[in-house]
Amino acid sequence: MRRLASASELYPASDLYGGRGFQEAVLAADILGGDLLVASAGLGLVEARSKIPAYACTILTNAADSIVARTRGAFAPTEWWGTLASVSPHHQGLAELTRRSTGPICAALSDSYLDMLSDDLVALPQSALGRLRIFTRASVDKIAPGLRPFVMPYDDRLDGPDSPVRGTRGDFAGRALRHFAEEIATKGDQRSAAEHARAVAGALQGWEMPPRFNRHRLDDAAILDLIRSRWDAERGSSTRLLRHLRDDRGVACEQGRFAALARQVRAERT
Repeated sequence: MRRLASASELYPASDLYGGRGFQEAVLAADILGGDLLVASAGLGLVEARSKIPAYACTILTNAADSIVARTRGAFAPTEWWGTLASVSPHHQGLAELTRRSTGPICAALSDSYLDMLSDDLVALPQSALGRLRIFTRASVDKIAPGLRPFVMPYDDRLDGPDSPVRGTRGDFAGRALRHFAEEIATKGDQRSAAEHARAVAGALQGWEMPPRFNRHRLDDAAILDLIRSRWDAERGSSTRLLRHLRDDRGVACEQGRFAALARQVRAERT
């Protein structure tokens, strides 16, 4: 709280997030004509047009900037989010934001971040909760029961040969949201969550699942060498570099581990 309150250098939030998942959300917000917000593990819920300090913080346990490694005892994502929301000068209250809106509330979140925001989402007034549409790769059985009716049924077919928005697991939620904005939602859409879910299921009907690969594991040094060798060819794009490693080289590398290694290479080159 002290560091956030004393930060003097502020930047437009939209300039600080460059991953594909965020860019897909930008496109979706533009298509739907909605306001774009970011669920930040370091700042709370922030509007993309607001100015915020540069920071590095996540609740992913295998990332270099994980807050989990800096806390004592058991870590509860919802408790972290609740405390962060109460002290961050940049946080915007979700309940208040929904009272000022009338359209769908589209939440594109990874499983960890959906878990972190679950208490806030479940606590929404019934009128707002009915407008909620969730886009995630999280298993339904790991989602709070009160949120399950609002999950849109996107699955691994989003990465199959018939999908127009193939990508990595890390940007799955953003790609699902974009597909929903482009192919499912309509102007003045008043359909229920169940009706939207049926429309999504119908759109995915007939799509094939992606092929499964038996990928081999490499140590960090070998993966760093591969990233360096393809950095210029892929123009430093984390998404393309990870796709190259997994699809072209058949290398198994988790999203968080790859992100940390890619940051190391980016630092070397700057």
